[in-house]
Amino acid sequence: MRGLLLTAVLVLLSGVIMAGNIDILGIRSAEYLMELSRNAVTDCADGVTYNPAGLAFMDDGIHLNFSGQYIGKDYTITGTFLGATEETEVSTTKATPFIPNFYAVYKTGNIAAFGGFTVPAGGGSVDYADGLFIMPLLQTGLVQAQYGPTHIAIMSEGSMEGTSFYMRGIAGVAYAFNESFSGAVSGRFTSAHRNYKGQGTFAVVDLATGLPVGTTSADLDVDRAATGMSAVISVDYMPSDKINLAARYETATALDFKATANVVSTWDAIMPYLANGAMQRRDLPAVAAIGAEMQVNDEFRLGGSANYYFIEASDQGEDDGIDDAYNDGWEANISGRYQFNDAFAGALGYSYSNYGGCDTTYTDLEYNLNAGLLSGGINWQANEVFDFTIAGGTTFFNEGEGVGIYTGESFDKKVFFAAAGINASF
Repeated sequence: MRGLLLTAVLVLLSGVIMAGNIDILGIRSAEYLMELSRNAVTDCADGVTYNPAGLAFMDDGIHLNFSGQYIGKDYTITGTFLGATEETEVSTTKATPFIPNFYAVYKTGNIAAFGGFTVPAGGGSVDYADGLFIMPLLQTGLVQAQYGPTHIAIMSEGSMEGTSFYMRGIAGVAYAFNESFSGAVSGRFTSAHRNYKGQGTFAVVDLATGLPVGTTSADLDVDRAATGMSAVISVDYMPSDKINLAARYETATALDFKATANVVSTWDAIMPYLANGAMQRRDLPAVAAIGAEMQVNDEFRLGGSANYYFIEASDQGEDDGIDDAYNDGWEANISGRYQFNDAFAGALGYSYSNYGGCDTTYTDLEYNLNAGLLSGGINWQANEVFDFTIAGGTTFFNEGEGVGIYTGESFDKKVFFAAAGINASF
């Protein structure tokens, strides 16, 4: 029992809040939410994050892109609390009101210098006001160590909050070797922050007699922070003026999270990684990406792309916060963009993400369910300098079922995205 609880807390406290794949937030521009396939983009500064090599084919001058994203969430877990007989639901609907992204490109001749700021992972919070099903199980591990194996902790009230926010700076250069082929290299600095806050009040019950023998409580308030560097190599090839192909490879970002405990938690006895100054490794995985765009005619453009996430290689051991049952993840995207006239264009896109998870990776704070995303948007070319984009999308998640200590629990998500952005070229 103690070993199972330790494993549960390890995974629970490293749970991702919102991701495009495990720990990766794929939507990093309003243009991405509009089209979903951006790995071969060559006409917008958001190529800094999606296709750096393609920036070498932009017009000479300065190109800027800024966007903000809203994420609406409805996460629901259905299960039965320890000591209860009726199934119930716990849920969080805490939205993420604003995620910013900014990119800048200076193109002259065959060279493009670029930089940017983005939120590559996390970017949100969950707030389970009624607590989580795992909490009385965790407390029971402590109660049995004190009172004996016939005793359990029944939660009378509790809550659990989690926040995850990663910030990244990017800088690099792209070079066009000729009219058809270009390459780019860039470096990235990532600063990651996670916070977990919870509390619970429990009645201690002796199962042998069915009588309460006391009360106990638990508090949790831990900040975790890490920084890391990574690199990106990107190439772009235009076999004709109608077709563009691109590929990039992102190295893994090594992140050693250091804990700062704001309160002394009794859960330290089960999980020493809650203690002040404790370290835990959880890397952002390496990514391999490909993309293609085809200009079907003057009005219509098709796009397709795919990303592969090397999650298994990010597994750094039993205490890394990544469940060993994770496989590598992947996603595939397709989009169509139509130019209605000189001022307005519209697009639709669809993406399917496989997170590499399974029933043994689902926990109360980390259940990466495979999902489809349908989105679309409108772009308005206001004048020769400025254009504006608005986009929205909704997800279709598979339902998950828990096993082990999560047997009897089911997991469901609903997520809505909205974004607005502005481009400027001088």
